[in-house]
Amino acid sequence: MATRLHTVGPFVLAAFATALANGALSAASQTVSTDPDANATVNAPLEMIHVLFHDPVDMKTARMSVTDKNGKPVDVGQAMQMGTDGKLLMAMPKTPLPAGTYHVMWQVKQTNGSPLQGQFTFTAK
Repeated sequence: MATRLHTVGPFVLAAFATALANGALSAASQTVSTDPDANATVNAPLEMIHVLFHDPVDMKTARMSVTDKNGKPVDVGQAMQMGTDGKLLMAMPKTPLPAGTYHVMWQVKQTNGSPLQGQFTFTAK
């Protein structure tokens, strides 16, 4: 019996690794893209930050926070839905973001109630 489990183990591990690589087990993998892109350098001042999802999410649960390179919160107000398909989340800083490095953290729930969250950093010049 131990030999049989030992033989099956690598196949289970390989299937898990493949699912993880394909995003099947990672909540953040539901994110199609961000604007600005993670680690991007963009022109300042920056007026909007977006997170685009592959599938619709429950926008009523959406939260987005932004901090500068020193960890100081940046006022972006309440994250809001853009469009009507439930796939695009937007935050608008109260004043356009000047040159600097920013860290964005977002969270939302899928339509089935499962939580999604992620983060990224970008630089405005």
